[in-house]
Amino acid sequence: MKLGCMLYSMGRSVHSGAISIPEAFRVIRESGGLGVDLMEGLLGSHSPEELKAMVEDAGLVVSSHIGGRNLTQDDPVARQEGVDAIKRLIDDSRALGTEVLLVTTGACTEGQDKAEARRNVARALSEVLPHAREAGITVTIEDFGSSLAPYQTSDEVLETCELAGPDLMVCYDSGNMVMGDEDPVDFLRAVAPRVRHAHAKDWALVPDDRARLYSRAGKGYIAAVCGEGALNYPAIIAELKAMNYPGFLAFEYEGSDDPVEMTRKGMAYLAGLME
Repeated sequence: MKLGCMLYSMGRSVHSGAISIPEAFRVIRESGGLGVDLMEGLLGSHSPEELKAMVEDAGLVVSSHIGGRNLTQDDPVARQEGVDAIKRLIDDSRALGTEVLLVTTGACTEGQDKAEARRNVARALSEVLPHAREAGITVTIEDFGSSLAPYQTSDEVLETCELAGPDLMVCYDSGNMVMGDEDPVDFLRAVAPRVRHAHAKDWALVPDDRARLYSRAGKGYIAAVCGEGALNYPAIIAELKAMNYPGFLAFEYEGSDDPVEMTRKGMAYLAGLME
């Protein structure tokens, strides 16, 4: 298992100009990271080739590329536009030098049946998987925290994968299934055969008047840095080790504190556990 970081974790600092993309890469490397997850929308006007060179200059590799479109829609024309866009993301992933693409697939509309949304997502992804196979790219989906996500729990994620086909794999996000009231270790055990990449985030359980996200059972959470929230990271890391997970565990932060300092702090915590 190798430590990485999502560029998204420092996204606010990158957007504000407080830190440049190359400087963010250096923070990751200085914090013990070996890989960086890049994300559509955070890359400015740089070409994939330019970004790959920046990553390599920092002593890193591109561990994953992240992007997507809304594939939950019933409209076949809109869904086809999404399929075409994801094929372009596959091509970009190859140019970046990564073998993993995480596809974000959009939210359900109000009142939409989530099982129907999962079928729409799976139908669209089944159309991009042959292109990904030819490009040498593994397409993944992850559990999502939003209440409008078409899949949050392991059953829902696995159903989507099975509908799309055997090539669709999972990015294990250690925090998002909490919003579906599923234990992170139980989730990991359920999806283990499909896990190709992993993210590490944390949530703090708080009173309703402070909460930003609610689980299906109504528990309120705010984002926290790894090691300071409700998740049992020693148990999560132990399970990843037990399954001989060989890939990257990419630190993720969504809180309101300084993103650069929280990235350093959270990566140091994960590095200690991984040793």
